[in-house]
Amino acid sequence: MRGRLFYRFMADAIFDINDPQSLEDKMRENWNNEADITWIDPKKPMVALSFDDGPVDPVSETSPAIRIQNALRDSGMHATFFYWGNTFNEGTRAEIERAQELGFEIANHTKTHPHLPELSVEEMKAEVEYMLPVLKEISGREKFLLRPPYLDVNEALREMIDVPLISCGLDSMDWAQATAKQMIDKIAKACENDSLDGKIVLMHETYDATAEAVEFLVPYLKAKGYQVVTISEMFKARGKDMQAGHVYGECPQ
Repeated sequence: MRGRLFYRFMADAIFDINDPQSLEDKMRENWNNEADITWIDPKKPMVALSFDDGPVDPVSETSPAIRIQNALRDSGMHATFFYWGNTFNEGTRAEIERAQELGFEIANHTKTHPHLPELSVEEMKAEVEYMLPVLKEISGREKFLLRPPYLDVNEALREMIDVPLISCGLDSMDWAQATAKQMIDKIAKACENDSLDGKIVLMHETYDATAEAVEFLVPYLKAKGYQVVTISEMFKARGKDMQAGHVYGECPQ
């Protein structure tokens, strides 16, 4: 997600207009959560760091995306990465494959990062579906969490989508040029005042400042007793279903 945030989640009903199921039935559908939670202690606090706007570089130890991956790997933690299509190519594909191999959650962030409500239904469908073949091939899964660019949603989008939409419970503000220190201070404060537990944190893998913050925060949070997990891991570990058509920014106990 880039630029100013737009919160237009006007309802929490999302369904496929070509599906004969009623909206009420669709709302009762649970996300097929395949996350492996054998490594997670559900009694301990947890937070889901999530990163938008990849893949951005071929695999390189100096890439902020790989620095983020390495920081998570080195502490035995996981995160969710939302990938978009405009920067995907055979060179950047390796970054997604590496995330999958490390046990991270790969997810969908459209093709060109548009304001989806400004598009026709056909254009929105093309945007949402563009990365699905790649994500399916790499992961072996069929459906993926979607973070709409700018968190921008309207009725037409809700009517064509049948997967959970991901918002955030805490915004790192890296997209607004927050420094590493500002991000660290914000998340550490939430940790200290007990407001971080269960939150989905919005970050981007495209900034060196974000990589620097994550390199500090992951071991810091681990030392504080936190588990840094994927979005799907957090919900499954807490016994919470994710329903098709609902918008999620956190997973409370």
